[in-house]
Amino acid sequence: MASTLAALRHFRRHESVKHPNIPALPESWSFWWTRNVLWRLRKPTFIVLLGGPGAGKGTLAKQLSKKLGLAHLSTGDMLRREVANKTELGLSIQEKLASGALLDDSIVLALLHRELQQPARKRGAILDGIPRTLPQAQLLDQLLAAWRVKVDFAVSLEPGVDTLIYRLSNRLTCKKCGRTYHLVSKPPHVAGICDDEACLGALYQRPDDTPDAITERLSAYERESTPIREHYGRGLIVVKPTKETTEDQVFSEVTTALWAKRST
Repeated sequence: MASTLAALRHFRRHESVKHPNIPALPESWSFWWTRNVLWRLRKPTFIVLLGGPGAGKGTLAKQLSKKLGLAHLSTGDMLRREVANKTELGLSIQEKLASGALLDDSIVLALLHRELQQPARKRGAILDGIPRTLPQAQLLDQLLAAWRVKVDFAVSLEPGVDTLIYRLSNRLTCKKCGRTYHLVSKPPHVAGICDDEACLGALYQRPDDTPDAITERLSAYERESTPIREHYGRGLIVVKPTKETTEDQVFSEVTTALWAKRST
């Protein structure tokens, strides 16, 4: 944990951070105004979405983002953008991913720290795939606490193995924009081509979207995510969709639970 905290030193500002081990670079004037003025008048909302591969986090995040007016921040999108921009950090990320190495928790949280300071995030954010480890969850708590805010809600999507096999073994992904399709429930209009007219990228099926690989990935996720679910404790909203559960039904169940918790 100490080494992870040390790696965040270049991404925090001592004026806004009370933790003695995490100094950092100056934040922008716009974020200073947001944190010290706007957030005191209207607290932002931060929602964490947990769930393994194929659980439906991305779809739910987009729906909640539109409904609540919050930014949707995805680990994958942040990493891809950093790599595409060919920054020094992006090149390091690309090298690690190419070698199959896991990214340090500090890298993920450093990227998130920078994203959350953007003006578009002033109302808060929906965190899709963040945190993925217990140290990330603890660092996220510290990051937000330094700004006198917190994770307001945590949602865990937990479909069963049969449901995930049905979803993932029929999943197609656009190579260009990352949009996903389902051969049965949400096929593309033209076979093998993304529906987005601005994209029209080729669709492909991930080589690890096979029943055996899916089962193995789910087991790994269960091991990794148990400490995170325990971290959020009794406040965690758990949703267990089946093959018959629609995206709108999941969205309705989650929003109902959010409103109920907000009113307590």
